[in-house]
Amino acid sequence: MKDKLTVIHVITSPCGGGAELLVRELTKRTNELGINCKAVYFNNWAECAKTIKLSENEECLNISYQSPFAIIKLRKFLKLELVENSSLIVHAHLTWPMFFVPLACIGLAVKLVFTEHSPTNKRRNIFFFNYLEKLFYNRYNSIIAITDGVKKSLLNWVGISISGKLTKIYNGARFFTYKERKQLSDRIKFLSIGSLLPLKGFEKAIKALSKLQGINWQYEIVGSGPLRSDLEKLIISLNLKDKVILSGWSTNLEEKYHNSDIQLIPSRFEGFGLIAVEGMSTGLPIIASDIPGLNEVVSSSIESCFLVKDINNIDAWVDQIKLCINALEKDSANISKQSYLHSQKFSLDKMTESYYNLYRQVLKNK
Repeated sequence: MKDKLTVIHVITSPCGGGAELLVRELTKRTNELGINCKAVYFNNWAECAKTIKLSENEECLNISYQSPFAIIKLRKFLKLELVENSSLIVHAHLTWPMFFVPLACIGLAVKLVFTEHSPTNKRRNIFFFNYLEKLFYNRYNSIIAITDGVKKSLLNWVGISISGKLTKIYNGARFFTYKERKQLSDRIKFLSIGSLLPLKGFEKAIKALSKLQGINWQYEIVGSGPLRSDLEKLIISLNLKDKVILSGWSTNLEEKYHNSDIQLIPSRFEGFGLIAVEGMSTGLPIIASDIPGLNEVVSSSIESCFLVKDINNIDAWVDQIKLCINALEKDSANISKQSYLHSQKFSLDKMTESYYNLYRQVLKNK
């Protein structure tokens, strides 16, 4: 049996958003630091996973993430890992792994870690779930919140019973190539990236842009999801078919960032805001909702960041868009540089080092 520390990440899919990116990067980078690290996915059936080639450190259970049989499959996998590794940490991410991992690990000599990626979810609208989730959260040896906003929200939901095991580790983001923007395009290009879901609030950005007078603009939304037809109807009703593009999912986000002038993030809630960091790493200014979590990444103290406090007020979005355009017309190059410099605070290397230290501490604690 090996004495080398082994960490098994458990998540529903290899793609989808910030949590999935974090898992894949942590798996790769902690292996480079000497930890034996693997990622286990319930399945890779999502459209965005079809182009992903799994590495030797990634496994797929090929089962629905909502199926209770996933618990059995996961337990078999972990028992095989315990044969080879005496020091095993199982690190869960997102809803179903949060519930299934403790059940799969009953009676197994493992340590449990969970990362909370969101400040809210639908379960918190159901009263009795509070008691149920207290039981599951308390099964974990360590719980990570990705921002102070997420940490505060989780404490309000679960209570002080988890305060001693709860810590904050900011996500790290991919950095793309920096592109200095010396002036605005003749046709100002706005960009949003994310799943077409109610929480992303893209309809607010569309409505705000429709109110811009005397400005030549184009807005591209990169992503797929169930609200596509609703957004298409909105675009048609506002006579914006030649201005708003729903381009679907893309694997070449760097090109999208480089071809844009301003990034819009009209979310109703965000755990962190990886796409904000990605955009800023290329020099993009950001106009975003002033909400917990996201406003720790997109700070109003940065010249390139413009926050909308009344996020449901379309006129408030119009005002911030105009402020951003005016600022870019005066000094686009400096704003571009400020975005880039701010993004560097959220590197994957810093995130990996924090998790590396946490794993060592979890293993040390009895």
